[in-house]
Amino acid sequence: MIGIRRAIVLLLLSLFFWQYVLTALIGPDDFFAMSVGMSAVYGIAFVGLAAEWFWARWFATGVGQFGSFFLLVLLQIGPEPTIVFFGVSHLLVWVLLAGEGMAARYEHSEATAERWNFQEDSLALMRRAVRSAGMSLPLIILYTLGPRPELLHVVVLGLAVFGTAGLVRGRTWSVFALGAAGALALADGLGYIGATAQGYMLMDPAGSLLLSGPIFPILAGGLLIVPLMFARPMARFLRAA
Repeated sequence: MIGIRRAIVLLLLSLFFWQYVLTALIGPDDFFAMSVGMSAVYGIAFVGLAAEWFWARWFATGVGQFGSFFLLVLLQIGPEPTIVFFGVSHLLVWVLLAGEGMAARYEHSEATAERWNFQEDSLALMRRAVRSAGMSLPLIILYTLGPRPELLHVVVLGLAVFGTAGLVRGRTWSVFALGAAGALALADGLGYIGATAQGYMLMDPAGSLLLSGPIFPILAGGLLIVPLMFARPMARFLRAA
């Protein structure tokens, strides 16, 4: 069953990868960068799962959580089929990647234990942090790569991307980069840095369904959780130094 579940997840991730590639090719020009960024997120999740990188299950779970949140939109606009499919598909990714059997293919595999030798506490922290990054990075892209991005948006995107890359390599600075990206996104979404920022979500290549609003940068502020997760172990390390 683990193999079947993994195959379904890979199929769904590849579906959304190609959807955003198609959107980049034939969709509105204003959403080209956003579509390329989103296709990169799904592509990385697909390749990571297929290659059995130890952090890939966490990242893909975060992406699944990101898409599942769109089911809440249905409470406001009703049963829109495109959003139902998007949300349910991502919910499936989230659910199918859960469980110890799936973890044994990734973070609990022999290859991971031999190469990284994680302690259980460190593994739990990284799991929560990478999952948060996987959930927030698409939101960052929807907020920063929409029409007419500003310099601040480029900074936030850079912090989030490099922070995520550093996190999966165990770099301490990545925690602060992700926290800074979350703080800037939240402040921008609340209107503390100029006009209230907007995010944009193009639901189909034709551009017939577009979701927008400050909720995207506000939710992207969830990256602030990452430094909070590591605050206690960092404090213990500093006291012991």
